[in-house]
Amino acid sequence: MKCTILSLGCPKNLVESEEIIGTLGAAGCSIAAFPEDADVVIINTCGFIAPALEETRQEIHATVSIAKKNGARVYVYGCAVERAQDELRREFPSIQNWFRIPQRQDMLEAILHEPAKQASRLITTPGYAYLKIADGCSNHCAYCTIPSIRGPFRSLPEKAILEQARELAALGIKELIVVAQDTTRYGEDLPDSKTSLAQLLRKCTQIPGIAWVRLLYAHPRGVTDELLREIAENDRICTYLDVPIQHSSDRLLAAMNRGISRKGIETLFKKIESIKGLSLRTTVIVGFPGETDDDFMELMNFIKNAPVTWLGVFKYSCEPGTPASRLTQIDPVCVQERVQQLMDLQAVLLHEHYRSELGKTRKVMVHDQNGFYCGHSEYSCPQIDDPIIICNHDLDLGRFYQIRIAQLDDQHLYGEVIDNG
Repeated sequence: MKCTILSLGCPKNLVESEEIIGTLGAAGCSIAAFPEDADVVIINTCGFIAPALEETRQEIHATVSIAKKNGARVYVYGCAVERAQDELRREFPSIQNWFRIPQRQDMLEAILHEPAKQASRLITTPGYAYLKIADGCSNHCAYCTIPSIRGPFRSLPEKAILEQARELAALGIKELIVVAQDTTRYGEDLPDSKTSLAQLLRKCTQIPGIAWVRLLYAHPRGVTDELLREIAENDRICTYLDVPIQHSSDRLLAAMNRGISRKGIETLFKKIESIKGLSLRTTVIVGFPGETDDDFMELMNFIKNAPVTWLGVFKYSCEPGTPASRLTQIDPVCVQERVQQLMDLQAVLLHEHYRSELGKTRKVMVHDQNGFYCGHSEYSCPQIDDPIIICNHDLDLGRFYQIRIAQLDDQHLYGEVIDNG
């Protein structure tokens, strides 16, 4: 039996997809690269916001069309099933079966027709891998569906996390990218009160073969001085931090239920700025109900003066069942105009950053090839931030190279290999 999986959405979903396909492979299934070649196709869905649900619908529709031609069975699993199972069932009656997140084992056994034993993940990313340390979220931001989909925040046991990290290192993984819905909350619900995110990261860096550990999804309220010290002092933790702030207006931060004020964000950013060379990524939401022109200009000015290298701009999505959905919504045309203004500002700021990189030599992991090779340094994250384009031939994916930044344009840095190691 040949199986394949389509993984939609975030890196946390990708971890689950790799676990699923690894278990099927260990049970004797062949792994197909494409749905056209598979007897069984699993779609691991995303349902966080309306555009994600629409992407899920499009993927199901396309997969059903393929399955009709080759007789494949299609199973749909994950977040979109948690959120919209009834309407999806009505829309796609030919799907073999639907499985919510707690039913993963049931899905595996339905495919295999026998009990399924969990096996090692089948890693799909070269040189780096995502390390999931928790699931769920208890922040209850006013716009967010995650608590209703994934449940409350739950830290995974430190022992299990480190065992997986060692397995990944044994498979040749050199960079661990630590993910969860809220990484900075790690350990607060575990019985050992001494467990902290900083300590977990330190232990990960002590695993032989691991050169880089990178942290994503750090809620600004949970970034501690202990964590910042560990990032500053530990050479194996990437000098990079992802801290989604969502806005800078105190009124909107309160309405979003973010649990932090503008002053708190400014205090944190000053601490981050004191770490030499640190590359800061943040995300903001534009068009949240009640956002005025003054609120938006405050956000623009905040970003203009903040020590931010990478900026993600998200258009507010009104999600049924969230507290924000009951508020008066803003004209979508106005929201899109504001999004474009912030993106234009980001382009200017990013170009300034690129100019500062010219002539520098960076240790780069090559992670993709699409005509040219693409890579990332410790100051940027693969698949999230813009890659460094490397105009060389016959490089190895998942390997480090010393790259001199030689050129730039409005969207990319271009580098050349000066040392194979």
